[in-house]
Amino acid sequence: MTDIRRQLDQVVSNTLAQHIIPVKTTEGILVGSVLIVSEGAVKHLSRNGEYLYKNISLNAVAVKLANLLARHKSSILADKIYRADQEYAKWFTDSQMLLKKHHSAAKNKEYDRADTLWAKYIESKDRTVAAKNAVTGLTLF
Repeated sequence: MTDIRRQLDQVVSNTLAQHIIPVKTTEGILVGSVLIVSEGAVKHLSRNGEYLYKNISLNAVAVKLANLLARHKSSILADKIYRADQEYAKWFTDSQMLLKKHHSAAKNKEYDRADTLWAKYIESKDRTVAAKNAVTGLTLF
């Protein structure tokens, strides 16, 4: 039993050692040498005043990218995560616009248009969920 516990402790400590803990500062959140600055609903990553990535939608993506950049890890993986986040943001924005248009059409009693918009909204929402799942898969430890 102690053998299993020792192995589990080793896995946990190795996982935690691979990540830099974010620290809140007056400018934003600092992860190593990378600063995460929040601007409304999006986040930007910078180092020494130079932007590395802009308009990140998901918090988990911002922290993962900051960790990768602070540890000078694969820029290919960072770019892949960033593109997946941008895909999520595109579908999320699209689904929100379609939902607003659907509500407007229903309010104006344009029921055929409202039904069409609802179908488009459902498709867009499904793509949003799929994109978020893809991003989540890339940002896991």
